[in-house]
Amino acid sequence: MATPYEDVYLRFLPKITNYEFLKLSDEVIYRDLKNLLFSSIVNFRYCLKLYDRNEDTESFKENLTEEEIEILSHLMCVEYLTPQILTDEHLKQTLNSKDYNRYSQANHVKEVREIRELFKQESNEKMINYSFNMEKLDGFK
Repeated sequence: MATPYEDVYLRFLPKITNYEFLKLSDEVIYRDLKNLLFSSIVNFRYCLKLYDRNEDTESFKENLTEEEIEILSHLMCVEYLTPQILTDEHLKQTLNSKDYNRYSQANHVKEVREIRELFKQESNEKMINYSFNMEKLDGFK
């Protein structure tokens, strides 16, 4: 059996709040989700079955475990937060605003960065546990 990309999307979406998605077409949302997923796959180095995909059906050819789906969804959060740390809008506000707004914007960027680091750290811990478990399973064969 195969695991559709949508299974990963459904695990990722409750982890974020983005009301801007409501303004977008389904086509644009799926394109953005797919880009986040593919960036996440590159960062999940321990799971080779992620590279065996069927683009026609938008699915992985092998079944992914719940753990693999959860790790991917966490990595998608990291990828989702990365561009929010430093955007053109943040730079414009910093350059064109008074001290209060600059301080407020700096705090916002700091908070986003901290949340991103938390997801990144959790993802790394999950991947380490995953690779350790895979090594243990290989030892039983």
